[in-house]
Amino acid sequence: MLTFKDETLTAEDAFWVMWYFLKEHYDLSGGAFDLSDILSASEPIGFLENGHINFANPEIGKMAPADSGMIEFWNDAIAKYRSDGLPEPKSFK
Repeated sequence: MLTFKDETLTAEDAFWVMWYFLKEHYDLSGGAFDLSDILSASEPIGFLENGHINFANPEIGKMAPADSGMIEFWNDAIAKYRSDGLPEPKSFK
């Protein structure tokens, strides 16, 4: 199991992981995903020790995406990149 906080990627690895991350959202939406949905769900927010959002001071606390499910998508993308490697090159006709 990947640990979000402790994972280390090179810039190139991170680029291809992001490709897998976005591709998964694209596939799940049937090819019509809205980037603003991903950005909203990934918005960094400070969480208190009890797991609640720190509405009074959102910059204070453990920083995490507004939707913790985004971490699972990211970890899945890392696992996909590690198992499948670089995506297949696009074939132009």
